[in-house]
Amino acid sequence: MRPTDPRPLTTGPEGGPESPFPIRLSGPVIEGFGRGSKELGIPTANIPLAGLSVGGHEDVESGVYYGFAGVSIDAQGNAIQPGRDSSEGVKGGVWPMVMSIGFNPVYKNKKRSV
Repeated sequence: MRPTDPRPLTTGPEGGPESPFPIRLSGPVIEGFGRGSKELGIPTANIPLAGLSVGGHEDVESGVYYGFAGVSIDAQGNAIQPGRDSSEGVKGGVWPMVMSIGFNPVYKNKKRSV
């Protein structure tokens, strides 16, 4: 049975996110397994597992998380990699996202991925 009440505009504790959240990940977009976008029908991006080390989050629990993702693009249309000078011609945006950190049991992954 579907709920009849409207969804709340915000969720979670009144005091805001609890540790370890919010977390920040960073890294270049890398080649994945070649199946996510095709099977899900939406754009996907993978970053190296080392991206979890930003802010010391290597031990974050595997799961599905939501938040926001940003991508910076230079004047030639290339993604700006972390650490690259990006002072000229930067375009980009921030979008809502859903992210999986873990082993993706549907695909029987043996290696944790982001």
